[in-house]
Amino acid sequence: MTKVLVFDGVSQVAVQTLQKAGLEVVSSPQHQDRDFTDYPDIEAMILMMHPITAEIMDKLPNLRVIARFGVGYDNVDVQAARDRGIEVTNTPGANATAVAETAITLMLMAGRFFASRQAQITDPAAKNYAQRHPGIQLSDKTVGILGFGHIGQKIAHMLTGFNAKVLVYARHDYPVANGHMANLDEIFTKADYVVSALPGTPATHNLIDQAAFRKMKTTAVLVNVGRGSVVDEPALIQALKTGEIASAGLDVVAQEPIRADNELLSLPNAFVLPHVASVSQEALDEVGVLAAQNILQVLAGKKALNPVSEKG
Repeated sequence: MTKVLVFDGVSQVAVQTLQKAGLEVVSSPQHQDRDFTDYPDIEAMILMMHPITAEIMDKLPNLRVIARFGVGYDNVDVQAARDRGIEVTNTPGANATAVAETAITLMLMAGRFFASRQAQITDPAAKNYAQRHPGIQLSDKTVGILGFGHIGQKIAHMLTGFNAKVLVYARHDYPVANGHMANLDEIFTKADYVVSALPGTPATHNLIDQAAFRKMKTTAVLVNVGRGSVVDEPALIQALKTGEIASAGLDVVAQEPIRADNELLSLPNAFVLPHVASVSQEALDEVGVLAAQNILQVLAGKKALNPVSEKG
């Protein structure tokens, strides 16, 4: 029987989709290499965030498809997969609503310093900080969105309810119902909120750096629901400390999982989540099923619904 490896906790709907097709499903924590190499006979996997290297692939001689549970696939050596005839797929759009809702949440939490306001209940120092930093509303503000795929477009749509003006930076031109396409300089200088939904690539690495923070308003709020590598983290910490920008709402950081001693966690003007923007029951089900469907397509000798190994 064809065997598929999934991570512990994957949606049962995804597991059932694979089992109904007659596949054997095994699971592991996917925290270390052996969580993959202990299953040398697998032909497919639904992958979370653990890096899949050429060395791991070589210990899985029957592997035919790696289905990323999510959009980003920077933890997969795509060239190595291509060289070995392994298809790599992802799940664009399946979690867009959950991530976009998180982006709006981060904008509100960071923009209004709500974490400090919660802390002031028991901490006098936090109360003093909160009183000095009332924050800004989201309504009627200018929001710069970096990246305008499924998630960026969903964020822009949600912002119509706030009567926000949207400035969009992306590789291609798009119609923007509540704003227009813009370059980075325009976004950094004009936006009250800068929201990154960009993937982690060589082209986006440290795209938001010290020079960018110096261009932003001192009242500006940075939100990142894309990849942590897009932001120069030391430069961000410095900008938050010196008041070059007002605050930041982050679902992702440079090194994950985030360490308890990451300085961002101790800053009163940073609101940080542990990379959970895409976590909702609806999103977990949709992403899991799409990943499973990609696997079924490839194992049946058909074209994957969302191939990424041919995009590089």
